[in-house]
Amino acid sequence: MSTRINHNLLSMGAQRAIWSSQNDLDSAVQRLSSGLRINYAWDDPTGLGISERLRSSIAGMTEAEKNANYNINMMQTAEGALAVIDEKLVRMRAIAIQAANGVLTTLDRQVANVEFQQLKSEMDRIARTANYNGFYLLDGSHASATINTDPTLALGFNNVTTAADGNAIKFHIGENNETGLDFYYVNLAGMTAADLGVDALDVSNTATAQSAIESLIDAINSKDTTRTFLGSMVSRLQNTILNLKIQRENATASESQIRDADFAEEMSNFTRAQILMQTGVSMLSSANQIPNIVAQLVG
Repeated sequence: MSTRINHNLLSMGAQRAIWSSQNDLDSAVQRLSSGLRINYAWDDPTGLGISERLRSSIAGMTEAEKNANYNINMMQTAEGALAVIDEKLVRMRAIAIQAANGVLTTLDRQVANVEFQQLKSEMDRIARTANYNGFYLLDGSHASATINTDPTLALGFNNVTTAADGNAIKFHIGENNETGLDFYYVNLAGMTAADLGVDALDVSNTATAQSAIESLIDAINSKDTTRTFLGSMVSRLQNTILNLKIQRENATASESQIRDADFAEEMSNFTRAQILMQTGVSMLSSANQIPNIVAQLVG
């Protein structure tokens, strides 16, 4: 035992041990209360940097997934309008075939033409008014400026490009900003009566009815091409979302591994630090009594 009183080294050592135990206890309490292993930059500077980059990536993928869902909703809106247009075109073709039959009277054809024209007008109105969040989808305002003949994309004025073509709609479905990887542009062909080439049709006589049949076949084919394009884009975007979900899940697992607290380990650290604090305080009290013991030597 030291018999010096100017410097109580045993007390100083006990104080240092208590300070260390207090830091460990504070850290364990902070981690247990927050659920995070890294609460401050000094807890793990390298781990913090890595986990922050992962968190940024996760946030980006989350928003990209939302974007893809918005895009799917837009495509579904357009496809729903086309399903109604489809009914109108099919009925118009049936009327044209009926009017082309020579046994009908002029009055019969005039009556048939009234329905024919109303169907055409309604089809045109639907194409011009179908919109999603203010984007008119089938009026031709987002059609490709030039016809696309690549069958891997779609025929006609539907298109997917890496550069804006005409008034294309940008689909940003990635966490970064790489052209063709994180975003691309989509064109939608116009489906108005004029776009489909049926705006001037009538079935008032056998000749015009006969001509209308052929024009309506072409219109139906064009409509089917666009519906196929919309369906393929929805399928593509659904796969995009699935891939984003998988990436986000794995990134979240990595971020959790770095940043989240292991409760079993932290509870063990808390118990250890608590015991050391208690024993440290007891030993400090004993160390502080040493000068009094030394004083007895000169008493």
